[in-house]
Amino acid sequence: MLKAPTGDTECVAGLALFDLDNTLFDREAVFAVWTKSFIEANRLPPDAWSIIKSTDEDGFKPRDLFFSEIQEALGVTTSLDELLDCYYVDYPACCTVDDETVEAIRNLRASDWKVGVVTNGPPSQWAKFEATKLVKEFDAICISAVVGARKPNIEIFQEASRICDVPLEGWMVGDSASDDIGGGRQAGLRTIWIARGRRWDVSEYEPDAVVATVSEAASVILGLVSTTDS
Repeated sequence: MLKAPTGDTECVAGLALFDLDNTLFDREAVFAVWTKSFIEANRLPPDAWSIIKSTDEDGFKPRDLFFSEIQEALGVTTSLDELLDCYYVDYPACCTVDDETVEAIRNLRASDWKVGVVTNGPPSQWAKFEATKLVKEFDAICISAVVGARKPNIEIFQEASRICDVPLEGWMVGDSASDDIGGGRQAGLRTIWIARGRRWDVSEYEPDAVVATVSEAASVILGLVSTTDS
């Protein structure tokens, strides 16, 4: 699925920023792999899957609350500290990134775009980049807990711009309507929404493009998709 941007598609190298979970990584798939391992390790019943998934809230629930509720709902007796320690080691190890995504990022950099990541989350987000060997693929990696600013606030976008040493002009790509599209717009960036099979339902504003993959987003940024390809 690819909805072309509604404005001029002329390609001018600048700043291309990406969200992390459910943008560069398929978080749903990663969480499924981790959950299967967690259920097996803790000898939980088959219906534990649905409880864990609903408690997770697509990753938005703080991990300490997530595991506290899992302990109560499923009778897990392992201490909260141990659960968290294991999670921050085991979960990043489940992360994978497809070759098309890596190629898309490399194509942008080869075309003189500065490419960065802006993600909300704890410092442990860094482990996902190390596990997938993505650190070297980006000019800037900004994690909210590390830089002291969260999307949709403009400060985290400004920090990525500062690290890349380019003006805050270009694109923001992500799956969150508020954090990525709303935040990117507030920062003066054009925006690309990773739809994940959803329909856009925000009436106040729209992304400049709607795509299914990072590869499609890169094609938009590089001007390879015309306004007639909607």
